[in-house]
Amino acid sequence: MLRLETQKAATALMTDAPDVRHKSPIHPPLAIAGLFLLMFVLALLPLFATPVLPLIDFYNHLARFYVLAHIGESPVLQAHYAAHWALLPDVGVDVVGVPLLSFLPPLAAGHVIAVLLMANLYAGVLYFHRRLTGRHSLLMAVLLLPLLYSYIFNWGFANFLMGLGLAFWAAGWWLSHRTRTVTVLIGSSIWSLLIFFSHGVAFLLYGILVASLEVGFFLGAPARSPALLVRRLGLVAVQAVLPVIYFLSWKFGIAAGGEISTLANNTPPPFFPRLGRAFAYHLRTILRVEESPSRLLDTATFVLQAAILCFLVCTKRLTLAPAARFLVPLALLLALLPLPTLFGVGYIADRVPLFAALCLIAALTPGARSWSGVSRALAVLLVLMVGGRLIAIGAGWSGYDERFREYRSIASKLPPGGTAQIVMVGNGRHETNVPRCEMYGPLLVALYGQAAPLFADEKQQPLAMTGRLRQAVGEGRPKPVDDPMRQDYDGLITRALDSGFDSVLVCNAGLLGGPYPQGIEVVARTGQFALLRKAR
Repeated sequence: MLRLETQKAATALMTDAPDVRHKSPIHPPLAIAGLFLLMFVLALLPLFATPVLPLIDFYNHLARFYVLAHIGESPVLQAHYAAHWALLPDVGVDVVGVPLLSFLPPLAAGHVIAVLLMANLYAGVLYFHRRLTGRHSLLMAVLLLPLLYSYIFNWGFANFLMGLGLAFWAAGWWLSHRTRTVTVLIGSSIWSLLIFFSHGVAFLLYGILVASLEVGFFLGAPARSPALLVRRLGLVAVQAVLPVIYFLSWKFGIAAGGEISTLANNTPPPFFPRLGRAFAYHLRTILRVEESPSRLLDTATFVLQAAILCFLVCTKRLTLAPAARFLVPLALLLALLPLPTLFGVGYIADRVPLFAALCLIAALTPGARSWSGVSRALAVLLVLMVGGRLIAIGAGWSGYDERFREYRSIASKLPPGGTAQIVMVGNGRHETNVPRCEMYGPLLVALYGQAAPLFADEKQQPLAMTGRLRQAVGEGRPKPVDDPMRQDYDGLITRALDSGFDSVLVCNAGLLGGPYPQGIEVVARTGQFALLRKAR
């Protein structure tokens, strides 16, 4: 009897929650929502292992929110920045973050925004899955958790993540109302505008998502009507009319591109070596679609999860929802391509593997065959891997707590109202194993009253740098190099101070050998940080 009850419980976990609906004393949606919420809360624990999250672009956005929230009351901010609010296809989190920064401390606000981004994506995919499959799947919800700590989340692409979560909410809404023409036109047009102004690439992926679902319905229909498919795709296209008109009327700036975006120019290195490097880089973005501090762990768990899911699908324990049988292969194919810069936005190829993984997980539903002992064991292994990954993330991030204390002891030496630049030694983002430093420069603005370079291009963000800061950034901009450890860091420090910055904060300073350039004064130093200025 005990064995039978255990098997039933395991089956409920691995298939869907309705298996237990007749025995639960609690109304099933409430019980399921509570369980999903508990799982989500447990998945948030790594966020609280450190006061500063090691996310590459995240705090640059956060500092912009801080400036926009406080520029009216700060002469220092007014001297170096100017608000430039406009309808831009990349302001989703700005609209949320600026009000939060008006009353929350910057570090607390950063954690709140991170939780909101995760909650929006998690709930959006759960909602989409429910509308697509008609089920609540606990296994799918578990597999979704490590994707919250994705390669893109570690990049800190906040607006894209908000737009991607909204895309799944909107696709679920489309599935619920697709047969009601007027309702779907009005509602989906509103959803599409929200996604577009959150992030243009998320809007593009939303279009692929909904159009692919309509193709899936067409392919699965017993009597296929091409005319009906054309009408359905026409309804999808109507959603894009207002965003496309606005986009065409807007002078879009050129954003920095990723590896593959350089393929079109004719400068060295030759085309095929660059192509090979782009594919190698893109392979890492696929293997690390769920990202932890360990590349080996990411690769091993990716391969193992893929093998288990393939086995469960091939043995018909799991299958794809019929409407998603065109969407999932298309999304996986797109994820394999190192796509170039689109719409002035770089790192497109980095984002698509996350989209593809979310589509796959959301489309999984129980298959025709019952679950055997082996398949149950594999499902338990998947759950254990998810827990192990979350523990590894929390352990890896906890080291930034001590580094942040070092940073605060150094940054406290800065006189308020100055201009500061950060030099990040070994800065290779995802490509090196040195600790990340991208958080500390923007936090000089939000925590220490400095003016520092931010994402503040008025063609892309609702903020512009002005005055002495803008001039110093233009004159001291470093040239990129292939190997971050071969960068001329002495030259970066000297150029920053010569261009007009009052101070330079060196992160990972312990990696530098030898003395600093002549004429440079060390104001303060710890094992990993150094504060420099011109010698008086």
